[in-house]
Amino acid sequence: MEKSYKEIMPQITTFIFDIDGVLTNGVVTIFPNGEMVRNMNIKDGYAMKAAITAGYNICIISGGTNEAVRKRFEVLGITNVYLGANNKL
Repeated sequence: MEKSYKEIMPQITTFIFDIDGVLTNGVVTIFPNGEMVRNMNIKDGYAMKAAITAGYNICIISGGTNEAVRKRFEVLGITNVYLGANNKL
């Protein structure tokens, strides 16, 4: 018999998220000056902040290297941000 989420959740300590297509809508807007911008949903940030407050660890992994992404997550209290990750396993 499968365990219910109520049995599994207490064992979970950390959530690990990729950025592109997970925390974004998968669209990258490229401006004429070459700057690339991703759109993130504010609700995801709210949920991650709530998870941190509840005692969970949050890790962010991205193949991208945009430091603005790191700043976005640091504002939420997430310090485990790994940019330029080619192997995400």
